[in-house]
Order: sequence, then C-alpha cells, then structure tokens
Amino acid sequence: MPAPDPQQEKTDEVIAKLAAAARSFGARAKSQAAIDLEALIDPDGDSVAGLVDAEKTPGAAALAVPLDLLTFETWVLGHLGDRDELELDINTHREAWFSLGAWIGETLRRRHGGFWMLVTDDPRAWRLAFTKILLEIAPHAFAEKLLRSGEGFARKMVSEMERIRLGHEEQAQAEGGIAAEKYAFQHYARMHTVPLAQWLVLDGERLRQVWTEVPVGALKARIVEEGAKLGPQNAPAIEQVVTRLSKLDAEKPAAQIQDRGLFEAIAQLLGLKRATPPLAVDVLEKLVLPALHIGIPASIPPLGEDDVQNIKNGADLFAVWVDVVPYVHQAHEGGFLGAFDPKELATPYPDRTNLDVGKGDWLVVNPQRLVTLFERFDPKKMLAAYQGFIAHVAKLPGVPRIRNEGSLAENVARAASDLRACLGSLDSKSMLVFRLLPPPA
Repeated sequence: MPAPDPQQEKTDEVIAKLAAAARSFGARAKSQAAIDLEALIDPDGDSVAGLVDAEKTPGAAALAVPLDLLTFETWVLGHLGDRDELELDINTHREAWFSLGAWIGETLRRRHGGFWMLVTDDPRAWRLAFTKILLEIAPHAFAEKLLRSGEGFARKMVSEMERIRLGHEEQAQAEGGIAAEKYAFQHYARMHTVPLAQWLVLDGERLRQVWTEVPVGALKARIVEEGAKLGPQNAPAIEQVVTRLSKLDAEKPAAQIQDRGLFEAIAQLLGLKRATPPLAVDVLEKLVLPALHIGIPASIPPLGEDDVQNIKNGADLFAVWVDVVPYVHQAHEGGFLGAFDPKELATPYPDRTNLDVGKGDWLVVNPQRLVTLFERFDPKKMLAAYQGFIAHVAKLPGVPRIRNEGSLAENVARAASDLRACLGSLDSKSMLVFRLLPPPA
C-alpha cells in the first residue's frame, strides 16, 4: 500500500475548507439577508438583467442597481463593522474575505468546470483555472479588491461573473452546443513556469541604417511618428525610448552607445516586418520542430509496450506520435532547440559580444534549415496523417477512448503555419530572429 502523500493531503484539506466556506457563506446570506446567491447571479434573473438594462440606458437610469444587490452588498460590508475598509488582521474581516472568495471560486468551478491551483499558502495567490476556456482568476484577490472598493462592489462582482459565464457560452456555441474540456493543470502550470518563444523577421538593412547612420535627433522624430500609429496603449513605451535617446548626442547616431535594450526597442518600432504569436518554448522544442523534421510520414511505425502504456496512462496522443515517428530530416542533436547547429546562429547586436538567450537576448537563426523542412511539410497533411494514427490507436486492445486528441496537434499545425508565414516574408535584407519572453504574469 503506497504511503500517504503529505502534499496531497494538505491540498485535499484546503479544498475541503474552501467548499465548506462557500456553503456556509451561501447559507448565511440566505438566513441573515434573505438573499439566494444562486438567484443573484442567475443570467435569467432580475439582478443580471437589471445590470444589462442599466448598461444600455444612458443618463441617470444607468445608476440604478437592483435591490437584491444593494441588500447583499449591505450585508457583506456589515461584517467589516464600523471600519472604513478591509483589514485582514482582524478575524471577522478575514473570515468575510475568505468566505466571499471561496464562494466566488467554488461557484465558478461548479458551474463552468475548473480546478483550484494552490501555488502558495497565501489564499490571495490561489487561482481557479477552467477546463473549457483558457482563463484563470484569483478569487481571493478578486474578493479583496471588491471589499476594499466598498460601495458598488456587488455590481462589479456580478458583472465579472457574468462575463466569465458568457465566455463559456460563446465557447460552447463555437463547439456545437457543448464546450469540450481541453485544459488541464499542466496547461496552466506551463503558462507560469515556461518562457514563451517568438520568431521575428527584421529588416536588417533598415535597422543598420537607423542605428549607425541616422542622427539621434532625426531618429526620435521617426520613432514618435511610428509610435503614433500604434495607439495610445503603447505611448508609455514610446516615451521611454524617446527619453533614453534624449540623453544622447543628437548629432550622432544611436550607435554612440552599446545598449541592447534600446537596440531591441528601435528594432521592433522601425525594423519589424512580421512576428509569430508567442508560444511556450517547450511546445516549440518538443513538438513543433520535431513535427517539421518528421515531415509527412507515409506509414505508422509499430508501437512498443512503453508507448502503449503511456497512452493508457493518459499521455497526449500527439506527443506519443511525434516521439515514435522517425525523422526524415536529421536534426543537430544537442543543438539549439534540439535542431540547430551553433554555426547556424549569430548575434543581431552591433556589440558582437556574448549572448544569453535565457536572459532575453535575441538570436539570429539561419533560415535555410527551416526552409528545407517546409519543402516536405504541410500542416493539413500532418493533421491527416495524425488522424490515421488516432484511428490506429483506437483499434489497439485495452486502450481507452482518448478525448480531445486533436487539440494539441491543431495548435502545433497553427504554430507551424505561423512560422512558415514568417519565412515567406524574408528577403536578402532581412533576418530571422528568435527570442524568449517571460511567462505571462
């Protein structure tokens, strides 16, 4: 008999505490304030409908708040006593905060399919991740924000919960009426632990000119002009670049200093031709690039006992497929991303000193290997070949039916298509650049 897992026991204990706090919160709201919380957030009920009507109505009518929301708000804020705001070192305040966060999280989890991610002992860091849409929230951080905002918090709470519900409804409609469960713990864990990879195509000749030939005074004017096209949300970043340039000699080019951060900012503003959407680097290294090296297999290789057991244990079927199908194109074993020879790499920076990709330095990659790989690769044909593998596995004895076996393959096909589009924008004056971005906050 296996020994008990202390971490699992602790997790189970916290989950049970959350569920109990949520039930208690709902029961007390019903007995003490005569509020049925399920009705409060019912999309067909008066509260949600009242908020929708108010948002559509201009003027004073938009200030109207349904009576049950006001009652609920008064009841919750009453637990804070005569103090002006939430103080978590006061037991009654902490209990109100914890139970509100637990109720929000548990309600969303039950209604929309999700799970708690308990990353630390601090409830403010606990996250609720959904299985049907790629979205996570921190219920206790949300509850704290609501309670500290005071009057009007109930409307914000119901509106946000309704927004999440609509996200699930839209996903269900897109999938034929019932949203499929696509995301598990590892998907969300990767978002917080694995850097994102991105490919950029830069106009190398233009970048060389603006960095080494254009005086800083004229360069600032170009950046302001290009920055205005990007919208107000980018204004702070543009201002930082202009401020940095303002400290330089306006009569000399920016090459008067060695500043990789400034070089990268100018490259993105004045030299960027195309970029792929960010992608988890492990997906690129372990799935996308291997799929490119596999090409389009003509047959299905035999599966070993370990492969069959991995499938039975729930391993993603596409990952198994990529692992068992032999490469048509040889990769550089032990090279960059498991594919590229060091001779295929270069620095984009004028200073030509050492690179540290792990810390965010950019890397120029010779595109010829990728161009060759795409000569015998087509995302649609890859998906068709993979479907043949799915059918083959389904006939194996003792293998359970695998759910959502195509989602990862479709993501890999999409990433390959994005990379191919980048390669299509290259010319003799351009360079293909790889960079790492930090995981989303």
